[in-house]
Amino acid sequence: MYCENLENLVLERHKDNNADELLILGGWIGFNTPKKISKRGISTKLIYGCIKRADLNKKAHKNYVDLTNESNSISIFYKKNYNHSKIYCWLKNKKVVQILAGSANFSVSGLCNDYQEVLFDIKEEDFDDTYNFLKEALEDSELCTEYNFIPKKEIKVRSQKVHLDRIISYSPPRARISLRSSKGKFEDSGINVGQKSKTGSHVNINDCYVPIRSELIDQLPDLFPNKGINIKVGSGYGREAKKLTSNAEFLFDDGEVIEISFEQKGPKRENGFLYKAFRSFRPNSKLGEYLRKRMNIQKGAPFTELDFKNYGRDDIELTLLAEGQYYADFSV
Repeated sequence: MYCENLENLVLERHKDNNADELLILGGWIGFNTPKKISKRGISTKLIYGCIKRADLNKKAHKNYVDLTNESNSISIFYKKNYNHSKIYCWLKNKKVVQILAGSANFSVSGLCNDYQEVLFDIKEEDFDDTYNFLKEALEDSELCTEYNFIPKKEIKVRSQKVHLDRIISYSPPRARISLRSSKGKFEDSGINVGQKSKTGSHVNINDCYVPIRSELIDQLPDLFPNKGINIKVGSGYGREAKKLTSNAEFLFDDGEVIEISFEQKGPKRENGFLYKAFRSFRPNSKLGEYLRKRMNIQKGAPFTELDFKNYGRDDIELTLLAEGQYYADFSV
């Protein structure tokens, strides 16, 4: 049984078993993980098993279509009937050489959360049955490039202000999250936390994190992983209240994909402590560099009130698409 370093396990396993083909059936499929496997040089067929229950928008669908069209090694399929299985099957000359199964989806949230998800080896005597199951799933699927994508209807609400933030929709969960601190400022840490490097702190000057206010989590818990509860707090795993791996992916309106860590120790609730912020992971400076590029701000420069006024907005509209997958709108 495997319960840590699952992403590396899946992405590199063909080097150990000499497979030339990989067939994956996943409940939820991420954005970055398919890109990573497409660069590993192994022919891959990837089946999105829960596509019917995902709240994908046109940009998310286009992400999969573009990858399928542009890559020579990966094809992404949408399953016609719901399937929540997570099975990874490696083949050599059309014959099975190894199969892993378990709870880990082919996504950042599924493969990068040590001891939260597991994979285990399928016994060789069960190869035929498992492979037949996968082939039937593939036959019940449609290549994403041929799929007639129709976005789901939203259950809209009257825009509801929550302190500095604003709830836009409950289904799918969507909110505009202000980049300001709870005091309504930019200069007091948060988006400008990297500026502390100028006074001796060991942070990259472009580092930033976006505060998550408890009022928003309380009123829209479904928008956040674990309904807003940071399950690492008090677990004895790493530094308290800090995620050591990313647990989400943000697909931005311009097509950029950034791995994100929801982290920090917020106010206490009955079942644990809330998240207090999100930031990019690998590296922590990536989100700050990306926002500066979008806003035409020089690397390392602090964000100012005038910068956001000139850009035209000071929030990110975040929509939950599927487990661990978000659409982040920073357009003007």
